[in-house]
Amino acid sequence: MSRPVYLKSIVCLGAEDPDFRPVFPPLEARRMSRLLKRAVWTSREALAQAGLPMPDAVVTATDFGSMSQSDAFLGALKQGGDATPKPTNFMQSTHNTIGSLIAIRLGCHGYNATYSHRGQSFRSALCDAWMQIALGDAGSALVGWFDESFPAVGASDRAVSLVLDANPGAALGLITREMLDLDDESLLGTVLEIK
Repeated sequence: MSRPVYLKSIVCLGAEDPDFRPVFPPLEARRMSRLLKRAVWTSREALAQAGLPMPDAVVTATDFGSMSQSDAFLGALKQGGDATPKPTNFMQSTHNTIGSLIAIRLGCHGYNATYSHRGQSFRSALCDAWMQIALGDAGSALVGWFDESFPAVGASDRAVSLVLDANPGAALGLITREMLDLDDESLLGTVLEIK
């Protein structure tokens, strides 16, 4: 028997970025990609709106990961010569960097997973978080779907964070098992309708 899973908050960024200065000191912001800043910002906002200081789980989705960082690192390797590739580009190029950074900044030592299944990433992440809560393995989960504009693979900017919880208090609505059968875009549209 599974318990109900409630949507507590959802934060989406469009093409325009918010003011990141209150969240990131200048030195840190300079070393972070735009994708990471957007992911951390939406996550903080979603948790604040949900009134949840710390989730039990952080589950992220990305179709392509940090393509600009991967491209910069591989480009520097290809050029060779005396130029050494920047370690920051390498460290920020893996798909799980996004979820890891969010968890590190929160101090969250709970369950952490990243899904990178183009076209099914968000569904996989939301399904995982839903199951963690429905089965009683977690009481709450921060779920995110993050990608950056990278025309070579047809990726566009996306920064969505939402909070799921077992507690119905102040919930926006219920996340049902049937919703999880939808594809990524349809699922996001359905979740946004709850809001």
